[in-house]
Parts: sequence; C-alpha cells; structure tokens
Amino acid sequence: MGERILEVEHEPGEELVVRFRPPKFGAVSGPARQHLLAAHKEMLLALRSLLDVAIEYADEAGKKKGKTRAKIEVK
Repeated sequence: MGERILEVEHEPGEELVVRFRPPKFGAVSGPARQHLLAAHKEMLLALRSLLDVAIEYADEAGKKKGKTRAKIEVK
C-alpha cells in the first residue's frame, strides 16, 4: 500500500495539479478493506467540496467584473 492514490502539485501563484490513481485493495480483505474504501470515498467527497467552493468563487468573480448600470435621475 506504499503507492499513493492521490498526488497534488502546487507552487504558489501557479496551477494546482491533481493526479488520481485507482486504489489497489486486492491484498487487503475484511474490515481493513471496508475502512480503506470508506476513506477513499471521503477523500473524493472532500475534493467535491473544494471544487464546489472554487466554482462559487468563479461565479462571484464573474458577477463582480460585469458592467453595472446606474440610474441617473434628471430633473
């Protein structure tokens, strides 16, 4: 189980690179296998949450950059 399932590369100011490898649980059986599968699922759910936050941030940034109109009342 020394092989990593997930690899992340990040340099400040640069892109984030995430690599997934399918888990190999063939040699593990019983409760340990169930715990590993549950941990894998939790990691994927955590990644989903991070992606949701990134999408919300992108949506908000897009709204702020749009032109706004101001109604000017002329008397």
